[in-house]
Amino acid sequence: MKRMYKREKGEFGVGTLIIFIAMIIVAAVAATVLIQTAYVLQQQAEETGSIARQDVATGFKVITIQGIREEIMYEDETVGTLSAGDTTFSGTLDHVPVNPHTVSITDGTHNLTDDGTGKLVEEGGGSNVSGTINYNTGEITLTYTTAPGDVTITATYGSGYYSTIAYLDIKVGLMAGSPPISLFSVLVEISDGYTDVTLTYNSSANSFDDLDNSTFGVEVARDMPPSNWERDKVITSGDIIRIFINASAVGLYLEPQTEVMVKLIPKHGVPNLVMFTTPSTYTTKYIDLW
Repeated sequence: MKRMYKREKGEFGVGTLIIFIAMIIVAAVAATVLIQTAYVLQQQAEETGSIARQDVATGFKVITIQGIREEIMYEDETVGTLSAGDTTFSGTLDHVPVNPHTVSITDGTHNLTDDGTGKLVEEGGGSNVSGTINYNTGEITLTYTTAPGDVTITATYGSGYYSTIAYLDIKVGLMAGSPPISLFSVLVEISDGYTDVTLTYNSSANSFDDLDNSTFGVEVARDMPPSNWERDKVITSGDIIRIFINASAVGLYLEPQTEVMVKLIPKHGVPNLVMFTTPSTYTTKYIDLW
């Protein structure tokens, strides 16, 4: 056994204690840094996940695509002359068959239009003259309540359609689970293989004639609550809108057997791509494309 002498001094381990405390402090700092880093990563992961969910869920679904052909119009065609004292007139148009809802007849004073069923009705609700039209033969009959004197009867009407599709009507809604989409942030890309254009929304367009080579128009077909279309131009779940495109103004040549690509591109989310081929023949004004 080692002998202890009074002059020997013992160490209390102060240095070791300092080192131990320093290790604890370093460990605490490291843990704090790790916790903060993990929190930041968690926040970033949640944000990324939210954006990813939004991108996956946001988008349109195309319901139908319809093509529309322009009518071939004949203007101010002279049909015949009504002699003084006569109250009935009959004549025949030069081009048949006649397209319903396109006929306008005038004697210079009274104007009549067809109602789509073969009746000619005086504009403004007048009762001075009435008539009929046979759309297949082009035969017109007019009956006056009072003889108008010597007058020339002229007609403006449509007969047949041009060989290419002039307008597109695309009916769309939102994908299941999609948040609301503002039409002001939507782009529409369309191509016929020779012309490719990207269109933006024109909120002031009321008809195809209001559209040019860089814009599309929209008409709401169904606005489910909350009804905010008129104020915000936002489509929400359950809403259905009709996107109008003036294909002729855009520069598309949509003859039969044309391959067409349409892509609806929201600001966030998945673009909706639709590709179709136009029919081999066009027989009607309205043509189902997709």
